[in-house]
Amino acid sequence: MLIIDAHAHICLGWEELGIPGHAERALELMDRHGIGIACVSNSRALRHDYVRGNDLVADALRRWPDRFRGYAAVNPLRPEEAIAEVRRRLDEPGFIGMKLHVSHHQIAYDDPRHLTLLERAAEWQIPVLLHVFGDTASLGRAADEVPEAVLIAGHMGGYRWDQVLDVAARHPNIHLETCGSCTEAGRLEAAVATVGAERVLFGTDLPLLDPSSWLAIIQEEAALTDKQREAILGRNMARLAALEVV
Repeated sequence: MLIIDAHAHICLGWEELGIPGHAERALELMDRHGIGIACVSNSRALRHDYVRGNDLVADALRRWPDRFRGYAAVNPLRPEEAIAEVRRRLDEPGFIGMKLHVSHHQIAYDDPRHLTLLERAAEWQIPVLLHVFGDTASLGRAADEVPEAVLIAGHMGGYRWDQVLDVAARHPNIHLETCGSCTEAGRLEAAVATVGAERVLFGTDLPLLDPSSWLAIIQEEAALTDKQREAILGRNMARLAALEVV
C-alpha cells in the first residue's frame, strides 16, 4: 500500500529551530518511515516571496517526480496575482492543489479574497490545503459559500479539533488532515466516527515534525479496520490528487 503524506513541506528551513527544510531532508524522513509520496508546499515563503517558494517546490517535483506532488502556496491579499500563480503552476508537472495559511495573512477564510481563490479551485477541481489551527468558524462559512470546493483542514483544528469535527460533520466538502502536536487519545477515532474514514487524511508536517507519532497512531494504536487504515494512509489523498495507488 502506497503511503501518501497529504501535508508536508519543502523550504529553506526553520533556521531558528535548527531544522533543515530542503527536499533531501524530506526524502530522508520519507524513506525512514515508508512514505511513498509527500504533497508539499512552501508555507515559509507566504509572508515574503511565495513565487520563489513555489519555485523550490517545482524544482523538487522535477528532480523527484515519483516522490513529490505540490500545492501552490499563494497570498490571498493579492487575489488576481494568486490566481495567475496557481494557474501557472497547475500547468507544470506535479502540482495538484493550492495552499492557504490564514495565520500568515490574518484574513478569515470567508473573506471575499479567500473565497475568490476557493471558487477558482472548485472550477479547476483541485484540493485546497488550509491551515486550520485555532478558530474554525470561518472554515465552515467558507465551505457554505463554496460547497463545490474540496477543502482539507490542515492540523484538523489543532487544540480545537472537537470544533472542527462539528464543522466538518455539517460540510461534506471538508476533509480532515491529522498532522500536528495534538495527539490526544481517541482523536482519530472521533474523526472517523464523525465524518467517515474516507474523509480523513494522513499528514505529517515534515520535516518540521517527525512523522512517527501519527504513523504509529494510524498503523498501530487507533481502533481502526485495515480498510480504514488504507484509506487514511493513502487512498483518500490519491483520490483527491488523482494519483494511481495499487
